[in-house]
Formats: sequence, C-alpha cells, structure tokens
Amino acid sequence: MYYKIKAADSLSKISKKFSIPVDLILSFNKQIKNPDHIYAGQLIFIPNLDDIPDDGKLVKPMKINKLLERAGSATGKKIKYKLGKGGMKPGAPLPASDSNECDCSGFVCWVLGLSRKSDIPFYKQHGGWIYTDSMVADVNSQSGIFEKITIPEEGCIVVYGAGSGIGHVGIVSEVEDGTMIKVIHCSSGNYKKHNDSILETGPDIFNRADSLWGRFALPI
Repeated sequence: MYYKIKAADSLSKISKKFSIPVDLILSFNKQIKNPDHIYAGQLIFIPNLDDIPDDGKLVKPMKINKLLERAGSATGKKIKYKLGKGGMKPGAPLPASDSNECDCSGFVCWVLGLSRKSDIPFYKQHGGWIYTDSMVADVNSQSGIFEKITIPEEGCIVVYGAGSGIGHVGIVSEVEDGTMIKVIHCSSGNYKKHNDSILETGPDIFNRADSLWGRFALPI
C-alpha cells in the first residue's frame, strides 16, 4: 500500500503504526536518501509482510537494466496503436489489450508494473487514471510516484501533456552526456510507418520545451 507522510510523522512512528521495521520500509523506498529527512505529503510504499519470503530476502525495486529489458521485450511484437488501450494488466507478458492494441500511457504503465487504472492516492484527483496529463502533474508535484529530474537518465520517463493536442510518454533507453539518444515508446506514428506501435527510436518527438523527465520513485 501507499502512505502519504503527515507533518508529525517520522519513520519510527510509521514503523510502529504499521508494525513494519524501519529497515524494511527503507529497502522498499530507495528515494529516501536520509531517514531523518522525510516531509509531509511525501508518498512512500508500505510493504505487506505476507509478501516477504520466509528466507528473509527482500523484494527489490526493479533495476534499470530489468526495466529496460521489460520495455524492450514489447518491441517487434506488431502491437496495434489505439488510444486508451493497453496497460490494464501489469502482470501480462505484453502491454496490449486482448485486441492487441495499446497506447503510450498503457505501455509505460505496464513497463513500470502498474495498471493504468490505479488506486495510488495521487491519481485519485485524476479519476484513478495514469495518463500523460496526470503523469505531468505527478512529475511537477512532490507527492506522486515520479521524482522530477532535470537531466535525463536511462530508465526514466519522458512525458508531455496533451495541451491542445495529444500528449506522449516513453521510457528513455539511452543517454549520452546528459542527452537523450533513444526512447522506447508506443505511438500512432510508429504504427503508421512500421506496422508496429512500440519501437525504440530517436528522441525527436520528445524534443520540445514542455517535455519533462521523471524517475520512478517507488518500488515495482
């Protein structure tokens, strides 16, 4: 479950509240660099002890190479593009709907192990839906699941909102000297040109002033 930190909270208080050791909370929340520096409104993940193996080995957040491997596994599958489709079954082998259709938000949600229809508290104000505009709002907030970064890094999302058109989001797959080189994304343009909506391409479509980068700040 996700918990929004309150003004009087400390990790020790949260630990007692949920009967979860502080070390275990920290192991699931790598975004917390200093246990003494947490803030009101910050969203953290509280693990379910039933999900912890008996041998004591902790479930670790998805590493960047695994995230990129998952994103890449959806390329070359001839998935059709359809706005509003895909990303509902994070445990499925591919992000597409039963009709083999997907859009950019559905693809990114699937890569991150999320359903695009979510119970994450931040997204309640967006009807529970994770889509480009709600991801932009998340990146610009301090209480969502993405941490805003100013220099792209491999495995982060790159996103811009709909505005007067259609928004777009993808997974940055290659960075060189602080510059995006490649992005894995699902788009109608990919589908029209290559009959395959999910491809790794250059970043041209994201090279615009309103694009944002966000690091997924919670474990998958």
